[in-house]
Amino acid sequence: MAEPVDEITVEPLIEQEDTMPTWVWWLFGIAGVVIILLVIFAVTTSTADEQQPVPQRSVSEAASPSPSPSPSVTPEPSDSPTPMPSPTDVPSDEPTPMPSPTDVPSEEPEPTPMPSPTDVPEPPSTFGEGKITVGKDALAGTYRVTLPVASGCVWALKSPSTAHGVTSDVVVGGIPTVTLSDGDVFSSKKCGTWNAVVPANLFKNVNAAVSADQGVWLVGEDIKPGTWTTANLGETNDPSQICKWSVTESLGTNFSTTVTRDLIFSGTGKVVLTAGQQFESTHCGKWALLSK
Repeated sequence: MAEPVDEITVEPLIEQEDTMPTWVWWLFGIAGVVIILLVIFAVTTSTADEQQPVPQRSVSEAASPSPSPSPSVTPEPSDSPTPMPSPTDVPSDEPTPMPSPTDVPSEEPEPTPMPSPTDVPEPPSTFGEGKITVGKDALAGTYRVTLPVASGCVWALKSPSTAHGVTSDVVVGGIPTVTLSDGDVFSSKKCGTWNAVVPANLFKNVNAAVSADQGVWLVGEDIKPGTWTTANLGETNDPSQICKWSVTESLGTNFSTTVTRDLIFSGTGKVVLTAGQQFESTHCGKWALLSK
């Protein structure tokens, strides 16, 4: 059996609603006025901005606008390690060396040096047979042959310094000696090799010979000074076989000064010799030192 339902009384909704207070309406009105004023101010400000003149750019600015600087590119960090400085990168405490004089180029080329006298080949101090010009083919000085000559040695000297111009000799033996000057022309035949000697060293030979064959010898160098004699010579009527000799001196002028001359057809020859002289004999045989 159904239970009885309570009755619900429904009041009219209009009667339940309350009337809005008056002050709320005033607040809405004031807010509306404020909003209207803000809108009017905003519109007025915008219109004033549009009416302001736009500033004109100068001709130079319009003609050549300055380009905007390009932004610099920041390098990206490298993953490779930073290289260590080499030893040459480390500054040295030592001062920088000054350039040597040879490093400075010469402004003017140095002249080619003239050859010194030692660079010119010197004439020899020895020569053989034939003709020579002294100063060109041989040095000036005193010359002697290397070994005693045999019969047939002939020499001739043409010198501008001598009065007669030509000096000559035919030597049958011994050691010939000549003194030559620059410009002389000297010829020899069958005399062998001529070698330069020092005149100051001549005539001091303590071992000079005490006997000598025919020929030409220096007294005090080849033979000793003193009295010399020949053996007893047989008599001859042949003028070409006559014993004759000569003693001369003055080495520097090729013994141009005659001390004595002599000859014999028979008997014994005798002569006194002094150191520094030249003794020459022909067809006299052997000479011997008799006494000093």
